[in-house]
Amino acid sequence: MKRVMVVLLLLLLSSGSTKPTVERASLPDDEFLVIAHRGASAYAPPHTLAAYELAVQMGSDYIELDLHMTKDGKLVALHDSYLMFQDTEQAVADVTFNELQLYLPGEEFNETNPRYASPIYKQLRIVELEDIFLHFGDSVNYYIEMKSPNKYPGIEKELLRQLRANNLLSSDDGIPKVVIQSFSENSLKNIFDMEPSIPLIKLYSFDKEAHLSKKKVRQLLKYASGVGLNVDSVTKKFIDAMHKEGLDVHPFTVNDEKTIRKLLKLGADGVFTDKPDIAVRVKNEESSLDAD
Repeated sequence: MKRVMVVLLLLLLSSGSTKPTVERASLPDDEFLVIAHRGASAYAPPHTLAAYELAVQMGSDYIELDLHMTKDGKLVALHDSYLMFQDTEQAVADVTFNELQLYLPGEEFNETNPRYASPIYKQLRIVELEDIFLHFGDSVNYYIEMKSPNKYPGIEKELLRQLRANNLLSSDDGIPKVVIQSFSENSLKNIFDMEPSIPLIKLYSFDKEAHLSKKKVRQLLKYASGVGLNVDSVTKKFIDAMHKEGLDVHPFTVNDEKTIRKLLKLGADGVFTDKPDIAVRVKNEESSLDAD
């Protein structure tokens, strides 16, 4: 009898010390998400309020922005961690936000995109994340990529602070107000540990057809809600395999109608695009066909 009591006591103690499993955040079922890559970046300077405004007008489900941190701790939306300005290449991490204002994204866009160039774009500057949140508030959905987070200690904590300060983590909308993606598993795990309510997307770039080992999938299931991957590696087999595990698939970056239609038929859950107007139109047309 005494031995039985000891065994029971050990079982109780061990069960009490077990860390409870935290559920991963979910993404909407049967919803093809149009993710405006750097805003409507085919038509306006990427990562500017003009590009984001245009993406919203076109009916995008999410505006996508890449996140970096300046020397003085400001979170900014831009793609590259190095920029050429003042006749020299400089790391974002080594300059202040004010110094970064010397970079003119509109001039670069006008030179490379004469069809959509505008004198107004010359006035645009790199935008601080806080200003984007103040501009749009909770009227849009944000798809945020942590770019090179290992270069910016504390960037995850600062991002979550700003999201909470702007009440962007308590929405009851049909789709999550915020999604975060990264190539960095460590960064995503850090976010999951601090705020598991946010859907997380692990990014991959495959040289051949997309494939993840069972071990990698098991690791993903501890924190991620889905995967993002280069569109030329996507197959129906991969999408089906991810869906079987409860993971969504968001290919990048697709700007032509034919490929977007193909991805819809393959069962992809969304698409990154520089031309959200095309993706929204295709999505609506396919939805109408399904309804008939």
